[in-house]
Amino acid sequence: MNIKPMLLIGTILVSSLAILPVQEVIAKEGQTAQTEHMKKGKKHPMMRQFKKMAKHLALTDEQKTQVKAIFEQTKLKAKEQKETMKGFKEQVKSLMSAPTFDEKAFTELHSQYQTSFTEMALQKAKSKHAIMQVLTTEQREKFMKFNRKHRR
Repeated sequence: MNIKPMLLIGTILVSSLAILPVQEVIAKEGQTAQTEHMKKGKKHPMMRQFKKMAKHLALTDEQKTQVKAIFEQTKLKAKEQKETMKGFKEQVKSLMSAPTFDEKAFTELHSQYQTSFTEMALQKAKSKHAIMQVLTTEQREKFMKFNRKHRR
């Protein structure tokens, strides 16, 4: 058995455990990375990404307006799903805090929320399709390259 992979896995586990308390403190204070950006006067990361994309694709003012409208629609629909996902995450959290992992309970929970997951994926695909319809053929090609480069 090679020790290097085991050492790497151990290091990752220890690192993640060291980060966990910090994340809990931030969550308890009700501050996220996004709210920190906003407090410092910085623009939302999505808006910076949109501006980069708009500049890279040389979008016209009309195209910018259309894409922003698509983003706003997507944002509204995401807010509708937020409560559902909050419930799912709370239930997963309770499963994770149990002394032993209940595989059956997790599978049942996941299948219970499968419709919501599908709806979110469908909304994402619809939004991307709507954006693609606003772009010219050349802009679409650039957009696809831009997306591949800037995925996180």
